[in-house]
Amino acid sequence: MTKKLFYAFLFVGLMMSVMSVSVYAQGDIATPAGEFPIVKEPTVIKILLNAGDAKVKDFNTNAYTQWLEEKTGLDLQIDIVIGSTADAQTKLNLVLASGDLPDLLLGFPATSSLLAQQGAQGVFVPLNDLIAKYGFETKRIFEVERPQLLPLNTSPDGKIYGLPEINECFHCFLSQKMWIYKPWLDKLGIAIPTTTDEFEAMLKAFKDNDPNGNGIADEVPFSGNSSSDSAGGWHNSIDQFIMNSFVFYDRIQQDRLVLIDGKVQAAYAQPGYKEGLRYLNKLYSEGLIDPNALIQDNAALLQLGSQKDPHLLGAVTGGWMGSFTEPKTLAEGGEMDNWIIIPPLKGPEGVQTAAYAPWGFSVGRCIVTNKSAHPDVAFRLCDLMYSNEATMRNVFGVEDLDWVKPPEGELGINGKQAAYRTLGNWDADITDTNWRQDGITYRTSDFRLSQSAKDQFVEVPLFEGSNAMLPYAPAIKDLIPPLTYSDADSKEVTEIQLAVKTYVEEMMTKFITGESDIDAEWDTYLATLDSQGLPRLLEISQKAYEAVKAN
Repeated sequence: MTKKLFYAFLFVGLMMSVMSVSVYAQGDIATPAGEFPIVKEPTVIKILLNAGDAKVKDFNTNAYTQWLEEKTGLDLQIDIVIGSTADAQTKLNLVLASGDLPDLLLGFPATSSLLAQQGAQGVFVPLNDLIAKYGFETKRIFEVERPQLLPLNTSPDGKIYGLPEINECFHCFLSQKMWIYKPWLDKLGIAIPTTTDEFEAMLKAFKDNDPNGNGIADEVPFSGNSSSDSAGGWHNSIDQFIMNSFVFYDRIQQDRLVLIDGKVQAAYAQPGYKEGLRYLNKLYSEGLIDPNALIQDNAALLQLGSQKDPHLLGAVTGGWMGSFTEPKTLAEGGEMDNWIIIPPLKGPEGVQTAAYAPWGFSVGRCIVTNKSAHPDVAFRLCDLMYSNEATMRNVFGVEDLDWVKPPEGELGINGKQAAYRTLGNWDADITDTNWRQDGITYRTSDFRLSQSAKDQFVEVPLFEGSNAMLPYAPAIKDLIPPLTYSDADSKEVTEIQLAVKTYVEEMMTKFITGESDIDAEWDTYLATLDSQGLPRLLEISQKAYEAVKAN
């Protein structure tokens, strides 16, 4: 089906639903689209919210919650789930199994396949009719500003079972970064490395030339954490940046599935990956990689990277500085601004790429369940959350308390007139003025980069470093977009992915440390991947890719 035909069918479906009597009337308590409050009588909406690290004091009394209630006329009753993404996934599975559902599920890591499965079973309410009748912000986004998101958030049956979180975080698109401790470069007179050979030479200098000046060989040239992003960590495993000097290696979106001549392939089964392992093994055997990097959690990495007097760490991978060092500037007693991002390194065969996943959304972050007596009202609450005012209140808080409108001439991160400047309250350990990004928001790249650059020691270097990486990223047409699988395919893919990923991680550690010989055991490694179902994984993923491409 062509894109034009897809949108034509979807538009006809939406318009037909407008002319029909809504099955969600439920006493007709909702006011017309675009009007506030959104109900004609007091109405309770129960929400189960994935609260992540739970740095919000009390969601039920929070200033953003109070604003939502005043704006909509709703009584919001919020229960939260605290913990990692895995904890949220477990809780979501338990809630679905129990059938004890709220009106809304907010911020949970629902996959496209789960949405399609639960939608087909009637657990998740299709939103097409509701968007047609009540959508205000959603129509603006899906029909005008981001129409490309519509097919990527539509299940194979043509239904939309959840609204996405839209957060076009430019530096997140290129989050497999390498950071170098600049004072050591300056002290040793070393230029920023541009090739894998120069990177190796830099690490040797860090190891042998006492850059911290204490007369002890205690420097750690290169470290990270174990390959899975543990709580608090973000792309900190040592393979994530280096491998892109040997093969395109995306661990942001597709977990190392790549397009090669239009075919979905696994980066970890390519000759370039083998050469990348050989390079990492060389660094490890020379004592240039911290042995703990392959086994430690993020807390241990943070402790190493935050060590001062003497400073110990020279190079580290990570999506941002706070994933490996105390997020404070020199003026605040930290060392965050001593770290610099380097562009991708050119490998021995000329490969020089940056992992890139420019999609900027997460599916199913607002789901209306079949337990809702008023799904139209529940949907309108989520629709409102996409507004600029709601987004500002959710992410930053109260104007003139948490953020201000900058004066004319104050520039944003993108070098244009700034739209807002934060006042630092967002960084508080516990907040009662905002939701700290939980739930759903609508943050385009322009929105994010219009933040004032004044006193901004995080976003500016991330923007500048990401810009330096962007020229090495593949074109969007050469990337695999987020894929949707049928229920049956999803179950098969999940099982294969778990087995394959576990094995790949195990063997990566063994190959890097030399416990397994890369040359002697490479063929066995590939054969084992095949036996675990990799060809079938690629076949199913190719089918899903072709379906998205057709739309």
